[in-house]
Amino acid sequence: MNRLVRADLKRIIAKPGMFVVVILMALIVLLKSPNDTAADQMDFYKFFFNVLGLTFVMIPIYLSVYTDEIKSGIMVSVIGMGMSRKKVVKSKLKDSFILLLISYTLLFLVALYKNNSSDLAVTPRQNAFLFLFCMYCVIRGIGVIALSSLVLFLTMSATGGMLVLLVGGIAAAGALQPLQEYLGMPVYDFSYIGLLDQSFAQFQAGNIGFTIIPALIYLMIVININIATFNRKEMDL
Repeated sequence: MNRLVRADLKRIIAKPGMFVVVILMALIVLLKSPNDTAADQMDFYKFFFNVLGLTFVMIPIYLSVYTDEIKSGIMVSVIGMGMSRKKVVKSKLKDSFILLLISYTLLFLVALYKNNSSDLAVTPRQNAFLFLFCMYCVIRGIGVIALSSLVLFLTMSATGGMLVLLVGGIAAAGALQPLQEYLGMPVYDFSYIGLLDQSFAQFQAGNIGFTIIPALIYLMIVININIATFNRKEMDL
């Protein structure tokens, strides 16, 4: 499986357009005038990296990891050569995780450079929490991609998966909070996104973010459903 992941990443990263969104986001961070205070600057990063950026970062990753392989038939060929479907599901999620991690590490480094080159009194603690927030963005993103890939493995069509990716990205951007207020039901608090947000808030408050545990359980459940669904899918090998 690791050889497949390495081959996938070598193929994907070689594409010039893979990191276009990340490069554009990095340029916006570098060229934008700093906010008035360090706290406002941190709030900008959180809004920009998650609310505006996460969906746009996930789209090229999803297209490169899943859509291209469905269209080219690579995924079917790999299974035909003897690789288990379980390993295929896990390798694609590992590809996505690594690409998300690279993307958000680059964005953090750009933000760190911006902080150090500006006159803002950004503390090491604020930079550390910004890095933690970027890692939470990675976890949010892999959850959304796992859910969208479930639809792809069920239908072997990238269109449905892309729709779920967009809806999941909008939910990750905070759409569940107003929905919870409107319905009067804890749809956000008990969601994957809500649990991650609560966990990050707990860490910022100096506590242990225990709510990340049920969020990761959610993720494991979706991955196992992915594997079970793909195992039952009939394919012409």
